[in-house]
This record gives sequence, C-alpha cells and structure tokens, in this order.
Amino acid sequence: MENNTSKAQKIVRILVAVLAVAAVGIGVYANRQASKVKQTEVKEENLQVSEEMEEELKGEYVNVAVFGVNERSAEDKTADSDAVYVASLNTGSKEIKLLPVYGNAMMKQDGSDVKMKDAYADGGAEEAIAALNETLELNIKDYVSLDLGALVEIIDTLGGIEIDVEQDEIPHINGYAQSIAKAYGKETVNVEAEGKQKLDGSQAAGYCRIRVTDGGDVKRADRQREVMEQIFQKLEEADFSQVDKILDTLLPKLETSFDKSEIVAYAADAADYKISSIPSYPRAIKEQERKEEKEGEQFTDYEEIVEGTDIKKDVADIHKELFGAGE
Repeated sequence: MENNTSKAQKIVRILVAVLAVAAVGIGVYANRQASKVKQTEVKEENLQVSEEMEEELKGEYVNVAVFGVNERSAEDKTADSDAVYVASLNTGSKEIKLLPVYGNAMMKQDGSDVKMKDAYADGGAEEAIAALNETLELNIKDYVSLDLGALVEIIDTLGGIEIDVEQDEIPHINGYAQSIAKAYGKETVNVEAEGKQKLDGSQAAGYCRIRVTDGGDVKRADRQREVMEQIFQKLEEADFSQVDKILDTLLPKLETSFDKSEIVAYAADAADYKISSIPSYPRAIKEQERKEEKEGEQFTDYEEIVEGTDIKKDVADIHKELFGAGE
C-alpha cells in the first residue's frame, strides 16, 4: 500500500496539472481540505454545451475547464487567463488528457470572435467555458481556476525549479519577477546569467509570462509546460510536510463550480488517474506579427492574437485524440 506521502504527491500533481479541486485528497483530506476551496455556480444554459457531444460521450468522460488566472487581489477587476486547459477525464480508464488552449487564441462566442483570455476577463469562467464549448464543440459544465500566486507558493515550497535560461529571456524574467514578488509580498533577486539554474517562484512565474522573444505565444506555452514538468519532478521527491504545506496554501487560491460532494467523490479515485497531454489549440496557426516599434519602448511585442488556419480539422483531431471520435 502506498504511504501517505506518495498518495499526497499524486494528489498534488493532479491538483497542479488540471483538476485541482476534484483531486483534493484521500481519507481525511477529502473533508478537511475541500472546505478551503471557493465554490461558485455557473448556469448551464449559458455554457453553449454541445448536445451532440453530450449524447456521444454518455457520461463516460468528464470535461473540465482549467484557468490559470492573472489576479493580484480580490479587488482586481481586470483578471484574465493566459493559461487555459481542457481536462478530459475518462472515468472508465482513469486517464486525464490535457488540451492546452492559447490565451490569445481567437475563439467563437455567440458567433462573434473573441480572444480566449478576454472571454474570461469580460465574463469570468462562465463566458470562458461558453467560448471553449462553442469553438471546440464540447460539453464542459465545470471549471477550476487557480491564481498566479498559487504557482509562486508551490515552487517556493518545493525549493525552486531548474530552468535553462536563455540570454534574451533574462531581462523579461527579472522585470516580471520583481513585479510578481511585490504583488505577493515575496522577495526575489535578478537572474544574472544564462544557463541552467534554480528559479524561485516569482522568477519561474515571470518566465511563464514571457511572450516578446522569438516564438511569441507558442514559445510562452512551451515555457509554461516546462515549468509544470519541473514541478512534477520536484513533487516526486517532496516529503509529506512539503505536500501538506502546498495543499494548505494552494486550496484557498482555488475556485471551482464543483460542490463539496463532487470533490469528495472524485477524490476517492484521485491517485489512480494517469495524466498526459495533447498538442495545443489551435494547431496550425498564422504567423504572428510584431507590433510597430514605438519611440521609448525597449522591446517590441507580438500582436496579441493566435489564429488557427483550419479550425474544422483541429476540432476533429482533438475529438479523436480525447475521445477516439471517428475511429
């Protein structure tokens, strides 16, 4: 039988990866920790749920939206979501497949174009779920959102993560890290040189935010995945006290539409789920253009848009990869 530490490590891996609140814990965790999570409601009639997909999946899969939110405080009214995932749980095979969605991806909402992160900023989780469902023809009814501060706390509790920093990333890491550290009452130092090195939570969160170097949003998504992989590796070595501290700091920063009974029900099988990912949406994208240079600006950012070239094919491929549709 697994000891408490290895069980909790698996739970936190799922927490961080996707369905954070549904995998709160086993045994005492299921009741003690679930109460720390902020629970909200979404109205199903506003979610643009695909009736065809609802009928096709017949409850075998649970699809959940997961949002990494750039929110500084409860008073922050301009929070958006740069990190967006669809987590698809196969309740029979105990698999979780992750579909990353670019925060600047152009989506459909009530027939109009909207950027993914703007859907969240304008209408919260409800409108963001509707955009995912309408564009990707899915039946998402629930969500989990996680504040940027939780990422900082997790990495700091784990003692930092190893990242191979490139020279052109250094000024951006430092700029973001100092701002993030100030917002969350942390202390950090500047990265001085390129190469593989340990980044603290503020530095790693800053690394995840970079999009002005070559590669734009695509490269930023690669950085986010790299940070998640490093967190998973560190969790394999974490002791129980570290895992328990992560749960204590993480859960109050979570928001979800799942109620407590659903949290506890999913928690029973949490450690059995295996996590994998599929390529981001959209797949083939139009080349990103840089904005015009402006006097006094040190760096020229890319236009904040990721636009697919064959949405119909992308959606068909995603359904096949997640559900075996069309096979």
